[in-house]
Amino acid sequence: MEKEALRVMHIDLSHKFYERKDTGIAFKIVGSNIHKGMSLSIKLKREIEKKLNAKKEYAKLYAISIYYLIRDNLSDFDELIICGDEDPALVKKYLIFCFEKDNLFSSKVIKSIRELRIELGNKNIRSYADDVAYSYMRRALKSLTRRQVGTLLNVVKINYKMIAEKWEELDNKLKKQGGE
Repeated sequence: MEKEALRVMHIDLSHKFYERKDTGIAFKIVGSNIHKGMSLSIKLKREIEKKLNAKKEYAKLYAISIYYLIRDNLSDFDELIICGDEDPALVKKYLIFCFEKDNLFSSKVIKSIRELRIELGNKNIRSYADDVAYSYMRRALKSLTRRQVGTLLNVVKINYKMIAEKWEELDNKLKKQGGE
């Protein structure tokens, strides 16, 4: 009997959160044309840093962004590969808290791109979502008519309120657990 192949989803950033550029975050499912992404503008990132005091907690922001990005696509993948732009162990911890009551997410394997490289013995492996994240960074904030030149984008809208609510929820869960 043949073993069913794992469906692998790669997630990547176009620019790190502290860089003064728009940041695109996107996923791509390997071997398919399924992708989705979002863009955090410089203005939104500044607001998050200022109001949520998020200067050193970029892993939490990354996990929250991933949460909103993949929450409707949990049945589309078995393994999640996260780029190493932020601490993958912290991102994984925050993701587990974000999806705490979701049994479908708890069955997923979460790895960093570094772990994948070690596992496969190939240090040259790149994230499949790398170029996709750049496309979302460049085009997701544009108006719909200007955005849809070339490959159609599946943009997830995100705003400060959504991030702040999830941020507070994560902080409360961490406090209950005994801190970070």
